[in-house]
Amino acid sequence: MGAHRKTAREATYGPQRHLTLKSRLFVLLRDELGLGRQPKIAQLLCDEIVSLVDECFVTEDQLRLGQVLVLAPEAGQGNSFRFGLDQLRMRPVRLTLLVPEDIAALAAGKSHLEVRMTRMARMVHEAFDQGACLTTSQLGLLVGMSPATVASQIHRYHEEHGEFLPLRGIVEDCSSATTHKVEIVRLHLEGLATSEIAEKTHHSPKSVERYLRRFNQVREFVRYLDKALEPAVVARILGIGEKLTRSYLELIPADELPAEE
Repeated sequence: MGAHRKTAREATYGPQRHLTLKSRLFVLLRDELGLGRQPKIAQLLCDEIVSLVDECFVTEDQLRLGQVLVLAPEAGQGNSFRFGLDQLRMRPVRLTLLVPEDIAALAAGKSHLEVRMTRMARMVHEAFDQGACLTTSQLGLLVGMSPATVASQIHRYHEEHGEFLPLRGIVEDCSSATTHKVEIVRLHLEGLATSEIAEKTHHSPKSVERYLRRFNQVREFVRYLDKALEPAVVARILGIGEKLTRSYLELIPADELPAEE
């Protein structure tokens, strides 16, 4: 049989298949980045780039009124002390800035602070449900407040609702705040299992176990003291923060602590 011959329609319309973003990217990678001899690699890169574009740019019908699309650090990458956020995997997440209930709450007399805390909690949970963690800085940009003010209001939210919001600093253990660490130990002393504590505080079991080891270090150390030491001294000997040490000492039963001179 002879070679397959194109139909008239195929000859006319077939080339139109290449009028796409993927085709344009392929030519760019081939001609500008020297991948002409590696077409399979170029094609894989094209597929990946197009996939990212599809995730990050949405049409109006893919967002509800009051929503916004942002990039946030993907959960489960650990802290970024050794490298910045620009080195982390990001995930596009849809956040709801405003819903009719927010307006109704304000109209009914609720304070701006109460409604703002509700909005922040909603967005933090939405991001976490989509596999990402907002930072206090990012949340501040979304609601028009400084990171310090956000952190203060998040702390107030925890005190009022008894819930730790899954911000990046909490989930990835890169926050200097001691509140969630103390809460983890308190839940442990109440008899909760590691898995239960991890779920309740949005921490990994590994992080929970690390906090509990730290607490037990302090607890074991003070048992062998003949007299009480200043928290600063205990912190220096054990190599942990003074503020955290003070919080842990407050959780240790009084009959386990050495007597004051």
